[in-house]
Amino acid sequence: MKIQKHLIICLWFALAACSSADKTKMPAIGNTYAVDAKPPSDEAFNKQPAGTIMHFLQWYRTNIPQIKKIELVSHSTDPDSSMYYVVNAEGAEQYLDALQKSGFVTDNYIAKWREYFGKCNDNLRKSPQTETPVKGLEFDLVMLAKDYQDDLARIEKSTVEWQNVSNDVGSITVSLPSAGRLKYKVAKQDGKWLIDDIKDIRSALDQAQND
Repeated sequence: MKIQKHLIICLWFALAACSSADKTKMPAIGNTYAVDAKPPSDEAFNKQPAGTIMHFLQWYRTNIPQIKKIELVSHSTDPDSSMYYVVNAEGAEQYLDALQKSGFVTDNYIAKWREYFGKCNDNLRKSPQTETPVKGLEFDLVMLAKDYQDDLARIEKSTVEWQNVSNDVGSITVSLPSAGRLKYKVAKQDGKWLIDDIKDIRSALDQAQND
Protein backbone atom coordinates (compact mmCIF):
# COMPACT_ATOMS: atom_id res chain seq x y z
CA MET A 1 0.00 0.00 0.00
CA LYS A 2 2.84 2.40 0.85
CA ILE A 3 4.54 1.62 -2.45
CA GLN A 4 1.31 2.31 -4.35
CA LYS A 5 0.84 5.61 -2.53
CA HIS A 6 4.43 6.59 -3.28
CA LEU A 7 3.93 5.83 -6.97
CA ILE A 8 0.77 7.93 -7.11
CA ILE A 9 2.53 10.90 -5.52
CA CYS A 10 5.52 10.52 -7.86
CA LEU A 11 3.17 10.43 -10.85
CA TRP A 12 1.53 13.63 -9.68
CA PHE A 13 4.99 15.24 -9.37
CA ALA A 14 5.75 14.27 -12.97
CA LEU A 15 2.50 15.77 -14.21
CA ALA A 16 3.16 18.91 -12.20
CA ALA A 17 6.60 19.28 -13.73
CA CYS A 18 5.14 19.04 -17.22
CA SER A 19 2.41 21.53 -16.41
CA SER A 20 4.89 24.02 -14.99
CA ALA A 21 6.64 24.39 -18.32
CA ASP A 22 4.16 27.08 -19.40
CA LYS A 23 4.01 29.89 -16.87
CA THR A 24 2.58 32.48 -19.24
CA LYS A 25 -0.49 32.80 -17.03
CA MET A 26 1.60 33.46 -13.95
CA PRO A 27 0.52 36.70 -12.20
CA ALA A 28 3.27 39.30 -11.99
CA ILE A 29 5.04 38.75 -8.67
CA GLY A 30 7.41 41.53 -7.63
CA ASN A 31 10.65 41.45 -5.65
CA THR A 32 9.78 44.50 -3.56
CA TYR A 33 8.86 43.62 0.00
CA ALA A 34 9.10 46.55 2.39
CA VAL A 35 7.91 49.70 0.62
CA ASP A 36 6.58 52.14 3.24
CA ALA A 37 6.81 49.38 5.86
CA LYS A 38 7.26 50.40 9.47
CA PRO A 39 10.36 49.20 11.31
CA PRO A 40 9.78 46.00 13.30
CA SER A 41 8.97 46.54 16.97
CA ASP A 42 11.39 43.81 18.03
CA GLU A 43 15.00 44.75 17.27
CA ALA A 44 15.81 41.04 16.89
CA PHE A 45 14.35 41.28 13.39
CA ASN A 46 17.07 43.78 12.49
CA LYS A 47 19.61 40.96 12.75
CA GLN A 48 20.00 37.68 10.91
CA PRO A 49 18.60 35.12 10.68
CA ALA A 50 15.38 36.61 12.12
CA GLY A 51 15.59 39.39 9.55
CA THR A 52 14.99 36.88 6.76
CA ILE A 53 11.69 35.88 8.36
CA MET A 54 10.47 39.47 8.59
CA HIS A 55 11.55 40.25 5.03
CA PHE A 56 9.81 37.13 3.73
CA LEU A 57 6.56 38.01 5.46
CA GLN A 58 6.75 41.58 4.18
CA TRP A 59 7.36 40.23 0.68
CA TYR A 60 4.37 37.91 1.07
CA ARG A 61 2.14 40.75 2.26
CA THR A 62 3.14 42.88 -0.73
CA ASN A 63 2.56 40.12 -3.27
CA ILE A 64 -0.36 38.24 -1.76
CA PRO A 65 -3.00 39.90 -4.00
CA GLN A 66 -1.32 38.33 -7.03
CA ILE A 67 -0.43 35.06 -5.31
CA LYS A 68 -4.05 34.50 -4.29
CA LYS A 69 -5.05 34.66 -7.96
CA ILE A 70 -3.25 31.37 -8.53
CA GLU A 71 -5.77 28.51 -8.60
CA LEU A 72 -4.52 25.64 -6.48
CA VAL A 73 -7.55 23.45 -7.19
CA SER A 74 -9.69 22.85 -10.26
CA HIS A 75 -12.34 20.46 -11.47
CA SER A 76 -11.12 17.09 -12.65
CA THR A 77 -10.53 16.76 -16.40
CA ASP A 78 -11.91 13.23 -16.24
CA PRO A 79 -15.42 13.36 -17.82
CA ASP A 80 -16.64 10.76 -15.32
CA SER A 81 -15.61 12.87 -12.32
CA SER A 82 -15.66 16.43 -13.64
CA MET A 83 -17.79 17.59 -10.70
CA TYR A 84 -14.99 16.75 -8.26
CA TYR A 85 -12.02 18.91 -7.33
CA VAL A 86 -8.37 17.95 -7.75
CA VAL A 87 -5.17 19.84 -7.07
CA ASN A 88 -4.35 22.03 -10.07
CA ALA A 89 -0.83 20.81 -10.88
CA GLU A 90 0.01 23.85 -12.99
CA GLY A 91 -1.31 26.24 -10.35
CA ALA A 92 0.61 24.46 -7.60
CA GLU A 93 3.84 24.83 -9.57
CA GLN A 94 3.12 28.50 -10.26
CA TYR A 95 2.59 29.03 -6.55
CA LEU A 96 5.83 27.26 -5.63
CA ASP A 97 7.70 29.14 -8.35
CA ALA A 98 6.53 32.45 -6.88
CA LEU A 99 7.73 31.50 -3.40
CA GLN A 100 11.05 30.28 -4.71
CA LYS A 101 11.63 33.48 -6.66
CA SER A 102 11.14 35.49 -3.47
CA GLY A 103 14.70 34.49 -2.59
CA PHE A 104 13.78 33.74 1.03
CA VAL A 105 13.14 29.97 1.04
CA THR A 106 15.25 26.87 0.45
CA ASP A 107 14.78 24.26 -2.25
CA ASN A 108 13.88 21.88 0.58
CA TYR A 109 10.99 24.17 1.61
CA ILE A 110 9.66 24.05 -1.95
CA ALA A 111 10.09 20.27 -2.14
CA LYS A 112 8.12 19.75 1.08
CA TRP A 113 5.18 21.74 -0.23
CA ARG A 114 5.32 20.00 -3.60
CA GLU A 115 5.02 16.70 -1.75
CA TYR A 116 2.18 18.14 0.34
CA PHE A 117 0.24 19.14 -2.78
CA GLY A 118 0.73 15.60 -4.08
CA LYS A 119 -0.69 14.14 -0.87
CA CYS A 120 -3.66 16.53 -0.99
CA ASN A 121 -4.37 15.44 -4.54
CA ASP A 122 -4.13 11.79 -3.51
CA ASN A 123 -6.60 12.41 -0.67
CA LEU A 124 -9.02 14.12 -3.05
CA ARG A 125 -8.92 11.08 -5.30
CA LYS A 126 -9.77 8.85 -2.35
CA SER A 127 -12.36 11.18 -0.81
CA PRO A 128 -13.82 13.31 -3.63
CA GLN A 129 -15.10 16.81 -2.85
CA THR A 130 -17.57 18.86 -4.87
CA GLU A 131 -17.16 22.07 -2.89
CA THR A 132 -14.29 24.32 -1.88
CA PRO A 133 -12.29 24.90 0.18
CA VAL A 134 -10.93 21.38 -0.06
CA LYS A 135 -9.52 19.62 2.97
CA GLY A 136 -5.85 20.37 3.48
CA LEU A 137 -5.95 23.60 1.52
CA GLU A 138 -8.47 25.51 3.59
CA PHE A 139 -5.86 27.71 5.29
CA ASP A 140 -3.14 30.09 4.13
CA LEU A 141 -0.03 28.06 3.38
CA VAL A 142 2.44 30.69 4.58
CA MET A 143 0.65 31.99 7.65
CA LEU A 144 -0.78 28.51 8.39
CA ALA A 145 -4.12 29.96 9.45
CA LYS A 146 -7.58 30.62 8.07
CA ASP A 147 -7.75 34.08 9.60
CA TYR A 148 -4.39 35.70 8.98
CA GLN A 149 -5.09 39.11 7.43
CA ASP A 150 -4.77 41.11 10.64
CA ASP A 151 -1.49 39.43 11.59
CA LEU A 152 -0.05 40.01 8.15
CA ALA A 153 -1.14 43.65 8.12
CA ARG A 154 0.61 44.23 11.45
CA ILE A 155 3.48 41.79 10.95
CA GLU A 156 6.05 44.35 12.17
CA LYS A 157 4.43 44.03 15.62
CA SER A 158 5.61 40.41 15.85
CA THR A 159 8.28 39.43 18.36
CA VAL A 160 11.02 36.82 18.46
CA GLU A 161 9.98 34.60 21.37
CA TRP A 162 12.85 32.13 21.16
CA GLN A 163 15.74 31.28 18.88
CA ASN A 164 18.52 28.73 18.73
CA VAL A 165 21.10 29.12 15.98
CA SER A 166 24.21 27.01 15.55
CA ASN A 167 26.39 25.82 12.65
CA ASP A 168 24.41 27.57 9.92
CA VAL A 169 21.04 26.17 10.98
CA GLY A 170 18.53 27.44 13.47
CA SER A 171 15.03 27.42 14.90
CA ILE A 172 13.14 30.63 15.65
CA THR A 173 9.74 30.96 17.30
CA VAL A 174 7.84 34.09 16.33
CA SER A 175 4.88 35.46 18.27
CA LEU A 176 2.42 37.10 15.90
CA PRO A 177 0.48 40.28 16.77
CA SER A 178 -2.45 38.02 17.69
CA ALA A 179 -2.05 35.06 20.04
CA GLY A 180 -0.57 32.95 17.26
CA ARG A 181 2.96 31.55 17.10
CA LEU A 182 4.97 30.14 14.23
CA LYS A 183 8.22 28.19 14.41
CA TYR A 184 10.67 28.75 11.57
CA LYS A 185 13.55 26.49 10.70
CA VAL A 186 16.29 28.42 8.91
CA ALA A 187 19.46 27.44 7.11
CA LYS A 188 22.40 29.42 5.79
CA GLN A 189 23.16 28.72 2.16
CA ASP A 190 25.81 30.51 0.10
CA GLY A 191 26.15 33.06 2.86
CA LYS A 192 22.43 33.87 3.01
CA TRP A 193 19.87 32.83 5.61
CA LEU A 194 16.80 31.13 4.14
CA ILE A 195 13.59 29.65 5.53
CA ASP A 196 13.63 25.85 5.43
CA ASP A 197 10.32 25.07 7.13
CA ILE A 198 7.42 26.70 8.98
CA LYS A 199 5.32 25.03 11.67
CA ASP A 200 2.18 26.27 13.37
CA ILE A 201 2.37 26.05 17.16
CA ARG A 202 -0.84 27.85 18.01
CA SER A 203 -1.93 24.61 19.72
CA ALA A 204 -5.59 25.39 19.07
CA LEU A 205 -5.28 24.35 15.43
CA ASP A 206 -5.07 20.84 14.12
CA GLN A 207 -3.74 21.08 10.58
CA ALA A 208 -2.58 18.20 8.42
CA GLN A 209 0.50 20.14 7.29
CA ASN A 210 1.90 19.94 10.81
CA ASP A 211 1.58 16.18 11.17
